[in-house]
Amino acid sequence: MLARLFPGLEQFKGYQRAWLRPDLLAGVTGAAYLIPQDMPYATIAGLPPVAGLWAAIGPLAVYTLLATSRQLSVGPESTTALLTAVALAPLAMGDPQRYAALAAVLALLVGVLALAGAAVRLGVLADLLSKPVLVGYLAGTAGIMIVGQLGAVTGVPVEGESILAETRSFADNLDHWHWVTFWLAATVLAGLLLLAWRAPRTPGPLIAVLPATAVVTVFSLDRFGIRLIGAIPTGIPAPGSGTVTMTDVTALILPAIGIAVVGFSDCVLTARAFAARHGDRVEANTELAALGATTSRPGYCTDSR
Repeated sequence: MLARLFPGLEQFKGYQRAWLRPDLLAGVTGAAYLIPQDMPYATIAGLPPVAGLWAAIGPLAVYTLLATSRQLSVGPESTTALLTAVALAPLAMGDPQRYAALAAVLALLVGVLALAGAAVRLGVLADLLSKPVLVGYLAGTAGIMIVGQLGAVTGVPVEGESILAETRSFADNLDHWHWVTFWLAATVLAGLLLLAWRAPRTPGPLIAVLPATAVVTVFSLDRFGIRLIGAIPTGIPAPGSGTVTMTDVTALILPAIGIAVVGFSDCVLTARAFAARHGDRVEANTELAALGATTSRPGYCTDSR
């Protein structure tokens, strides 16, 4: 009964003491890796950067107990974060508190839908997923994300609800180009690409972000117009749905279905690829249930370590 409820416990059978030290090192490295990765994904979703850190606490442990994949962990994911922003922006109407409340409700809907899908064994749909289709979808999402971040890496004001409107807005405001912001972003990007090429096993985001943070602090680059995240709130937020109505919940059902489908598709395909490489087996329906149980914030999905 315990094994059926918590299939992840299977991996602890026959655990050897000699594995503890490298596992602790991997855990510390993973935690350090998540900090610079989670905050940007939260901003892509339209949430405060600290929301990415809040979302990294409980689901990591829950996924370990509920999932069958031994090579995946849970963490914010760019595709679902972008889908979250697209779904919530029209409903929030520029109100940050309402946006956060809608984001919480959307996350709960995604989790409930994934758990309901697992209950009726919809994980079998993973056998019908085409990896080329998913890769093409992710490539298109990456293009949308690049356009959406043009303002952040150049300092150019960008507005618009579509990729064409944002591109047009960027082109119209090129005279606001902020060179200090651009060169800092370009240096960090070059560092990430170099690490991915020459040292793919290293925690690239951590190594790239820490020196950049130090440079901004030591040389006070904020006085040259570099915008800072600022103080990060401490503590854990209290649960609540704010002023969300049933009309809002109804409007969020379709986006929740889309996020659940995209998140599960990405997760199960990645999990199966790793499992085949290591001679393991992944239960798609169990992965769907684990994804539903770990969804505590939009943009949360299983992601390869």
